[in-house]
Amino acid sequence: MNDEKKIKGYASPEGTSEYKEWCIKNRDVNLENFNKIEGIHLSSIGMGTYLGKPDSKTDKLVIDAALESIDKGINVIDTAINYRFQKAERAIGEVMKKLSNTNIKREYIFISTKNGYVPGDADRGLDSSEYIEEVILKKDLASEEEIINFNCTTIPYLEHQITQSLENLNVQTIDLLYLHNIAESQKPILGEEKFYEMVERCFKFLEKKRKSDIIRYYGLATWDCFRVSSSNPNYVSLKNLIEISKNGAKKVGNASIGFKFVMLPYNLMIPEAATMKFQEGKTFFEVAKQNNIGVFTSVPLMQGKILDEPQIQKLRERYSVKTAAQSALQNIRSYGEPIIAPLVGHKQLEHVKENLEVAKIPPDI
Repeated sequence: MNDEKKIKGYASPEGTSEYKEWCIKNRDVNLENFNKIEGIHLSSIGMGTYLGKPDSKTDKLVIDAALESIDKGINVIDTAINYRFQKAERAIGEVMKKLSNTNIKREYIFISTKNGYVPGDADRGLDSSEYIEEVILKKDLASEEEIINFNCTTIPYLEHQITQSLENLNVQTIDLLYLHNIAESQKPILGEEKFYEMVERCFKFLEKKRKSDIIRYYGLATWDCFRVSSSNPNYVSLKNLIEISKNGAKKVGNASIGFKFVMLPYNLMIPEAATMKFQEGKTFFEVAKQNNIGVFTSVPLMQGKILDEPQIQKLRERYSVKTAAQSALQNIRSYGEPIIAPLVGHKQLEHVKENLEVAKIPPDI
């Protein structure tokens, strides 16, 4: 796809402010449903796209759910190149195409995606192993040794994956690009020194991509590297990442750093980011807040497992909400800074409606 055919723009302060006002006026969304970071107004609930089969039926569910979410007050859409073997990104690409014919502007919507994992390609009939053979090795994007646990961060590979993500998403600019589980996949194999050298190369490369508005921001999407102690091989220091980002920005001539966001799991069953002082004597959330790092949280409903927790049922009464899912989402968005939004993977329209009821009430801070 030519760049001219891709949708221009990115989530902007002006655009997201306009979207916020429109939602408050026309969709009964609460004024406090939006959090402001880097001047942009982001909904305190986001939509994730992780689960589902790599088929056209799931595509339609995701497309319809995303369109309904955006129409009713969610402007944070999260995906990844490897979700559903690239079909998750492509479904969001269809959403962007459909929205280009409406009053919903590109500047209203914050799109995050992830690179790093070997994605496969459902539309080409390639699983992840076949993708390594047919794409990565044939195009000389990385050697077999540089692919660790189906995760790869060589610069040629990241260059290729960003180009593919832009194509899939049908946009000229990605608002937020995460490096996907790079610590969990690679750090135990690489070791401390080589891991941070790899991060340094990646961050410098991503800072260059910011200069040409290919991406606006970057971060790490993680599972446990920010929730374990420094004795764990997966452990990563947030302060180290910020320093590496500063050096990368300086080397390419950027006035500010692009490393402004992270994703990690957080809910009542996985509370470590808020409770454990694993980051140089502070909790992860404390360090993130002090350094203006925004946090998106994954698995807010634990794929449904959290809904039967007694504490969630008690919180329903406190928050005056009708369902356990609403209680779980309200609990996370009520934490306050540095959390921007829990990312919920709703596909059924009744679940979209249920979850969006939370946007009509303020966080309980």
